[in-house]
Amino acid sequence: MKSRALTVAVAAVAVCCFAASAWGKFYAVEPLLVEQPPYAGMKFSLYKPYNAPAGWYATFDGYPVTKNKDGVWVYGTFNGPIITPTHYVVGSVVPSLAGLNPFPGSVQISSVTTLPDAGRSELATQPSVGARLGTAVPLPGTPSSTYMPDWLFDMRFMQLGGWKSSVDRVGVLNKPSLPVAWRGNYPRVIYAWTGHAWYHMTARSDGEHPTDIIRNHIYELTRMSKRSGFTWYESDTPVLSRQAMVWGYYWMGEVAPRQTGY
Repeated sequence: MKSRALTVAVAAVAVCCFAASAWGKFYAVEPLLVEQPPYAGMKFSLYKPYNAPAGWYATFDGYPVTKNKDGVWVYGTFNGPIITPTHYVVGSVVPSLAGLNPFPGSVQISSVTTLPDAGRSELATQPSVGARLGTAVPLPGTPSSTYMPDWLFDMRFMQLGGWKSSVDRVGVLNKPSLPVAWRGNYPRVIYAWTGHAWYHMTARSDGEHPTDIIRNHIYELTRMSKRSGFTWYESDTPVLSRQAMVWGYYWMGEVAPRQTGY
């Protein structure tokens, strides 16, 4: 798979044309195939735009990315000519729907991204607005919305924002569909919201990957979510991504636990 990705990356860079803009001409010195530490097995291709700031690269659809001090690849946002890192982890969002912009004059070219085969997410469809609370909340990619999930008003859930000593990233488990949070690439504890409380999942040993910790607790998580009757809706996810930004946490998107033997 790696050799295939590099082959496609080289071919894609070969067709990348020059475009005049405030950033100059866009081309890749050489394609880069990088790995995203927070995701098990995720790899994606980058190129280096001409005159891009030091440490900044572009995805093959033109969006600026950089590897931050925590070793996480994140998207950037433009403040005039200056690019600043966001807390959107590469692979966690569709950048255009998150309000991010590509490099000016960039050319979109094909790339290969490999992800672990962990199955499709099974999120419930949002009920009618009348079945939920109704204060307006703008969502990424939409001008406005009248959807506000119940957990935004649950102090037990919202206390997560004050756990900065033990949390710096938030995502949604793909199955069962539950919010999860932890700190660092190899946390000692992962928190999962089960509908009534944050369930603590402890690592069995140092250096255990977050998705391995989650996999070891899937049975308990499934039982607790069914017992509580909690349902995570599709429309909850963009609201949580915005809340993670407010808290200053990385948004991890969908989190899929590793399969045994992966």
